[in-house]
Amino acid sequence: MKAYRAYHFDVQPTEKTAIFSAWLTTFPFESFVTTETGITAYISLEEAVQISEAACMAVPFDGVSAKLKTEDFEGQNWNALWEEHFHPITIGNWTIRASFHKAATTKHEIIIDPKMSFGTGHHATTQLMLEQLLRINVANSTVLDMGTGTGVLAIAAKMQGAEKVTGVDVESWCVQNAIENAAKNNLNDIAFSTKTLDDLTDVKPQLILANINRNVLLAHLPAYAQMLAVGGSLLLSGFHQEDVVILNALAQQNGLKPTAKTEKRGWICLKFII
Repeated sequence: MKAYRAYHFDVQPTEKTAIFSAWLTTFPFESFVTTETGITAYISLEEAVQISEAACMAVPFDGVSAKLKTEDFEGQNWNALWEEHFHPITIGNWTIRASFHKAATTKHEIIIDPKMSFGTGHHATTQLMLEQLLRINVANSTVLDMGTGTGVLAIAAKMQGAEKVTGVDVESWCVQNAIENAAKNNLNDIAFSTKTLDDLTDVKPQLILANINRNVLLAHLPAYAQMLAVGGSLLLSGFHQEDVVILNALAQQNGLKPTAKTEKRGWICLKFII
């Protein structure tokens, strides 16, 4: 297994962690864990040469600073690290937990062992997407989850009664993790793959889920609008308030109508219909 480097950022003030996290997404880190004092970012040791510590610390926002320390560890220690930091989270009558946690007492539960993938339910964007997803009637529908990560959103959609669910990610190890997580939830009929938008021209979903980042969403939004079935919904997250105007404008240029906006810890989720 690969060795990894952890970048521990103590953010000052801590309430600005969401802003600092957004800044870190401009670097090629593989995963993030929110901590009590800030955020920890992970990347394989072989890829760590791409990271300039000075550049990471040069956050271009007033009133935000951070202290940094790094730590190298072998890949086999990753599961132990997650067991230390990954605790069950409840959203409504749903609980997201790892396989090493006790069974949930809520009506529904999703078992997620994240490994290096994004989507444990702890990040504000995942919570926002899940909250909106659980308000939508997806029974017997087709759902497309872009940037599936751990597969948590795709799994939730399937558990909600979606007939056909497709989850795609650019990282093959994310796809493998999502397949494993689906199996842990007794689901073997979600189509996870590394397909691109160009490979999905035959898909006509009633719901598209895209929890990625501002730049990717701007690039993909016209394609989402073209793919979406008439009357379908699009959920977007992975961006901040300052990105809403440009995303709304592009969405409306492509025939999408904004119907909902939610916010959590500085992150935004937008819902559109077509």
